[in-house]
Amino acid sequence: MALTTYYNPLRGTRRRRNYDVFRANLGVPLVAVEWAQDGRFELSPRDADVLIQVQGGDLMWQKERLLNCGLARIRSEGLARDVAIVDADVVFEAPDWHKRVSAALDKCPIVQCQSLIDHLPPLPPDIRTRDALAAVAPERSIESLACVLAQGKPLFTLDAETVRLQAVANFPPSSGSTGMAIAVRLADLPSFELYDGNIVGGGDLLMATAFIGRLKELFDVRNYASGHEADAFAWAARCLPRQPRLGWADNRVMHLWHGSLADRQYGERLHILGPRGYDPAIHLDRSGQAMRFTPCASELKNAVAHYLASRNDA
Repeated sequence: MALTTYYNPLRGTRRRRNYDVFRANLGVPLVAVEWAQDGRFELSPRDADVLIQVQGGDLMWQKERLLNCGLARIRSEGLARDVAIVDADVVFEAPDWHKRVSAALDKCPIVQCQSLIDHLPPLPPDIRTRDALAAVAPERSIESLACVLAQGKPLFTLDAETVRLQAVANFPPSSGSTGMAIAVRLADLPSFELYDGNIVGGGDLLMATAFIGRLKELFDVRNYASGHEADAFAWAARCLPRQPRLGWADNRVMHLWHGSLADRQYGERLHILGPRGYDPAIHLDRSGQAMRFTPCASELKNAVAHYLASRNDA
């Protein structure tokens, strides 16, 4: 079973178009969690096998929070043993990708679903099928982090080509990609949840370093405030297995274009939270399905909203 989120607070057209292509090529049952602050939802029951719709909350990166809502439903209703948590803008090249993921989960309870990510250029709307997408030359390709670590490469690097591929300015990037899709075997991870405290994004990297027991190395090269670090360490102790490991499945995944990497401002976003002393325990209200800022976080709330609006990736 696959789990994804859909949220389009700026009402752009690319996200919905990419979701439809993703859904059409997925090939497994899908649980989708849609978030709309104002309750104006875009998805209908035909757009997923199980559709969960969440409203309210404030404008921030709610992705992991929503995914946790989906994981809770899958657990409570016993919908699946293995869950692939997949971004709603990717297509796997191989129709049997899920079989490779399940085989990888036999060896490790958390895996990246792919070994290679191809980032595709903007495409005309008639290129929608798996075969048509696979024939497109990618703008750039990068291996998954678990795959490159198995080759003996470092966790972080200053290699010029990797810096270009990861598009992170002024900070050493990870040697491989941490995003797009991971899978978990729920029976082996009874307390597993995703970390929801990275409210400008970047949760994929934080979780990947935690999965391999190297979270402190991330904090050594990124500007995290002490309260943010403490919150992440507490999540890892509560939700992750004692023996840190991250596997991968030998799949190629194609990432559908939804804006330039430069517009995502991956380096710039690292300056939003740390200098403001961000502490999820103080600045976030996690009492609902969607998170809100607490009254003391008004300046932070404005900064996060400005960043998300400036990404131009809707």
